[in-house]
Amino acid sequence: MDEQFVQGVIGGVLSRHKDRTLDEKRIQTLMVEIAANINLFSSAKGLAKDNPLSIKMWKGWDGKEEPLTKEYLDHWTCEICNDNTHEVDYDYLGNGTNHLACELKVEELQEKSDKIIKNLNKEFKNYDLSKAESNENSKVDMSATTKRSKN
Repeated sequence: MDEQFVQGVIGGVLSRHKDRTLDEKRIQTLMVEIAANINLFSSAKGLAKDNPLSIKMWKGWDGKEEPLTKEYLDHWTCEICNDNTHEVDYDYLGNGTNHLACELKVEELQEKSDKIIKNLNKEFKNYDLSKAESNENSKVDMSATTKRSKN
């Protein structure tokens, strides 16, 4: 926004209110009217070159979208589910480039697994495997295996 434009808007608003006394309420009204006029006229231009915050201000931007490179997509990949996370908001990322939801599921499964192992350790704490009985399925006839390997 150039200086002449701003002076023109402010001058126009002040000239409409030149015969009035400036008190606190009047000053507030002037401020609102000036801001509204600046917004009205600046949005009417609507050109990217007039907006200093447009993407064209970045050096090298030619306006063409380029496909994402394999290296970029490989970097932004969740190590748990192998999905790309390049479009995921940072609020939903866990450690590194993993989905937060994936990490929470892994943590939950780890807690369940730890609980099961803890219970099994309690149950089999004083269990003596030497006194355990074998069943039919656990018996292996090694002689049949050795005969096959000789042929």
